[in-house]
Amino acid sequence: MYIKSLNNLDSAVEKEIREVYSCCKKHDSLKAKLLLDGAVNFNQEINYLFLLYEENRLISFLYMFIPTARGAEISAYTLPEYRRKGCFKRLLLEAVEELKRYDVKDMLFVCESQCLSGQESIKRLGGSYDFTEYFMRFDIFANVFDKSYEYKTKLYMPGISDIEKLCHVSMLAFDESRKEAESFIINCFNSKNRKAYATFWEDRMIGIGNGYLGDKEAIIYGLGVLPEFQGRGFGKELLLLIMRDLLKNGYENITLEVDSNNLRAFDLYKRNGFGVEVAFDYYKKGVSLG
Repeated sequence: MYIKSLNNLDSAVEKEIREVYSCCKKHDSLKAKLLLDGAVNFNQEINYLFLLYEENRLISFLYMFIPTARGAEISAYTLPEYRRKGCFKRLLLEAVEELKRYDVKDMLFVCESQCLSGQESIKRLGGSYDFTEYFMRFDIFANVFDKSYEYKTKLYMPGISDIEKLCHVSMLAFDESRKEAESFIINCFNSKNRKAYATFWEDRMIGIGNGYLGDKEAIIYGLGVLPEFQGRGFGKELLLLIMRDLLKNGYENITLEVDSNNLRAFDLYKRNGFGVEVAFDYYKKGVSLG
């Protein structure tokens, strides 16, 4: 067996990965869609894909989403016939060494709630339950757009020249550093599959958001409103304005994810046409296997 470590993805490797995932999805009744984009990882040189081969056959892979140095979200999949043979741990050992090189502090293992084999593997490695995240999908038949409603904010498509205003909102809305905010925003602008949004109240940028645009699906993420404007309906306007733009551009399949502890956001999405499709459990561990 041998391992490949990559910081980019070509079509041949993606085909191998999706074949493994397809087998796992059928075996474990998985529901989520596999995303392999490393465009918004905080450092574009970091290896975020680890592939384990037996001879020339891919039998297991590990993927990391690392938007900041605070932590890496880790997902891994192994062909059913190769499980309980140490494949996950071999890949994780390589990933840990990579995370140490870039001073990443924590690992968050991601596992669909119904996948008991995945949960067992994570617990054996010392991961402790941290939170659950809901993957939600918009019901295209939901009647959420009131034509008589007068929006107090206007939707704006920001560019790199708006970096200062975007960073300001991001830092306050998500309690992050300037370095973290700027890195994430710039990486989004550099990705061909991502679209940035902002809302203005009078002449002030008060809300930001993003869309990941796939072939047939759009994922809304990174929604945030300045703290002093929260609880006043501006979050709802931001969500609906982005949805209107996506629908106008042909994206009827719209999804998003929300932390189960964020009850305000969860309630906002439910009231505006989103329903839970699958739950992901997150298990936290420091960057060490000791």
